[in-house]
Amino acid sequence: MKINYFLFWGMFGLIIELCFTAAVDFFLKKNINLKGHTSLLMFPIYAIGLTYGFEIVKGLIPIDILRYLSYPFWIWFVEICIGYPTSKMGLRIWDYNYLPKKYHWEGVISFIHFPVWIIFGILVEVVKKVL
Repeated sequence: MKINYFLFWGMFGLIIELCFTAAVDFFLKKNINLKGHTSLLMFPIYAIGLTYGFEIVKGLIPIDILRYLSYPFWIWFVEICIGYPTSKMGLRIWDYNYLPKKYHWEGVISFIHFPVWIIFGILVEVVKKVL
């Protein structure tokens, strides 16, 4: 049963990221091609994080509004733990260096994505309830 969740959440994360990057490209750059982008290396990150991570956070923070506001910090924690060491090895699974320096840290975490991570967390919770 867990393998189904891993596959579902891994694909869910990749699809959401593809749609998000295509939408950003469309609205900010007026690119009508709707070409999103991601890395296949994100699959295990989404699979593990969305299968287990959100349950851990829900257990630690049962109050909805506090949990929603905490999601960006949890995601930044994961981005630092995975993104920083891999970037030092020359591997950039994601890269926020396209943003002005004040909006990111080392290209690994993006401060302007704070509301996006809240919305993403709520979306994951809604989908988990349906499953």
